[in-house]
Amino acid sequence: MSKSEFDVNTSEIMAAGAVLYRINQDEIEIGLIHRPRYDDWSFPKGKIEFGESFLAAAHREVFEETGYAAKFGPLIAEIQYLAEGVPKRVKYWAAHAISEAKPIADLEEVDQFEWHSLKSAKAKLTHEEDRKVLKLFKDMSPGIDKNSTLILLRHAKALKRVEWIGDDGDRPLDNRGQIQSEKFRSIYEAYGIDEIFSSDAYRCLETVKPHGRDLGITVGIASDISEYQYSRDKEKPLKFAKKFLKASKDSETPKTVLLCSHNPVIPKILKELAGSMAFDEIDRGLEPGDGWVLFHRDGKVRTVNFIQAP
Repeated sequence: MSKSEFDVNTSEIMAAGAVLYRINQDEIEIGLIHRPRYDDWSFPKGKIEFGESFLAAAHREVFEETGYAAKFGPLIAEIQYLAEGVPKRVKYWAAHAISEAKPIADLEEVDQFEWHSLKSAKAKLTHEEDRKVLKLFKDMSPGIDKNSTLILLRHAKALKRVEWIGDDGDRPLDNRGQIQSEKFRSIYEAYGIDEIFSSDAYRCLETVKPHGRDLGITVGIASDISEYQYSRDKEKPLKFAKKFLKASKDSETPKTVLLCSHNPVIPKILKELAGSMAFDEIDRGLEPGDGWVLFHRDGKVRTVNFIQAP
């Protein structure tokens, strides 16, 4: 990804949303909103605020426009079109409704919300672009509510090795890294994190501790995913990650786990678990704060999404 999704592009409208769904008597239902300003039926979505990521914007917009908290799944599509003559880029995720509805935040923006079957949602949607997104969701939807999630996060930006005279395991984040670590919750909270594990390196612990603090999750220290352990046994971190895929195979309750580790460790895990699905991502390189999200079911990775560092 050559351009940061956090950069403001004044010549392009950037927005994000989701196909909100629920399971009702084993059938998928889709949540649609009516916007009185346009008199149309569409998916919840909205413009990205300054400094906000696409994913964080989609998560926020779903709650504001539908009143439902949602656990996000895979990225469905990125579409581009002209909106009143201005280029517009919108990213859509699958989002599983996990709460009872709260009041819609702005009734002038959204005045109606309805649940529809896949068939009736297609008929109800006003815009052809939305019907294309619905088709992409339908293609990926079998078993989507059973997906567990494994997030592989490289630690935030740390002081350079040449700038640190102590033990490398004690090397802290620099100023940019500290800012990044505070931003991770707004990005990754969309996935509904249940557990967090960190390499025992201080820069990894500093990266995820603010997120764990905000979510009330105790960060587990996992020396198996450290650089030191990787240098001794390159299979050890892979075995640690694989146990979460095995656990999802043995459990009917989907879970989201975040692992914070290092550059040489994460590509190894990603390549072994995701195979050809991750080759393009691995070739991009791994910058501090970059992450990969692996959606897996029955012990097998189904989809991989890349999350750029803030």
